[in-house]
Amino acid sequence: MSGGGVFTDILAAAGRIFEVMVEGHWETVGMLFDSLGKGTMRINRNAYGSTGGGTSLRGSSPEVSGYAVPSKAVESKFAE
Repeated sequence: MSGGGVFTDILAAAGRIFEVMVEGHWETVGMLFDSLGKGTMRINRNAYGSTGGGTSLRGSSPEVSGYAVPSKAVESKFAE
């Protein structure tokens, strides 16, 4: 801080502090958006296998492509 008085030095220091805070804020926002984008890509890859290089939906059965069929009657599962 070269010459100018106390008020000038205080304002210069406050300006530098503000500049560092703004730069840190935008860096944090940038990292947040980066993480959000990566997380969204990961969720899409897990939910839809064809997105991002996969070939089919995860969890799809190789024998049956369609709707799930219960192994026993639904009523028997809830019978007392």
